[in-house]
Amino acid sequence: MNRSEEKREARLAAKLRRDGLPEESRMAWSDTVCQRAVEWLRLRNERGTPMRSVMAYVPFRSELDTTLLIEWCWRTGLTVVVPRSLTGDRSMELYVVQAWDELAPGAYGIREPDPATASRCDASYVPDVVFVPGLAFDNEGGRLGYGGGYYDRFHERLALTVRDAGGEMPKWIGLAYETQRLKAVPMDQHDVRVDGVITEVGFNGRGMSWI
Repeated sequence: MNRSEEKREARLAAKLRRDGLPEESRMAWSDTVCQRAVEWLRLRNERGTPMRSVMAYVPFRSELDTTLLIEWCWRTGLTVVVPRSLTGDRSMELYVVQAWDELAPGAYGIREPDPATASRCDASYVPDVVFVPGLAFDNEGGRLGYGGGYYDRFHERLALTVRDAGGEMPKWIGLAYETQRLKAVPMDQHDVRVDGVITEVGFNGRGMSWI
C-alpha cells in the first residue's frame, strides 16, 4: 500500500470513528476543549505572551464545535479570524468575523465568511494562534487532514510572510476529541505538524509546555 492509499484508508477510518461518537458526548467534550483553549489563551496572556488575534475554524458535521471558544474571544475583545476556502487553487483567504451572521455556506457546504459582510484581511496578515481542525492527531504533532492541503498551503504562505517580516510563526494548535489522538498518523514530508493538541483530557504539546 502506498502512502496515498494509506492516508485515504486512515481518513475513512478516522471519519467513521468520529461520526460514530454520540452527539451528547461530542457536545460535552467540545465545551470542555473550548474551556481548555480559553485557559491556554489566558495563561499565555498572563505570562507575557499576549494573544490578540485568533484564527479558528467553524465546525462542520461531527467536527469539534468551536462555538464557545469563538464567542469567548468576541466577548473579551480578541480578533477572530476565519478562513474562506478558494477551491480554484486550494488556498485560503482570511476574514475578520464579528458575528455569526457574517457567515454563509461556502465551499463544501461549510459556513465561511461572507465577503459581502465580513472584513477581508490583508494577504500579509498573521494571527497570533491558529486553531486547526483535523481527522486525527498523534503525539509528535502529526495531523491527518481532509486531503485538500488547504492548511499546509496556508502554513507555507505564512512562513514566507513571517520570514520576510522577521517575525515569528503563530502557534498551530489542534482541537480534537481524545479519541482522535492516535499512536501515529501517516505523514508526507510536506505535511505540517501542529505544535500541540487540546482535547477534553488535556494539552499535549510537541516539545511545548502548556504555555
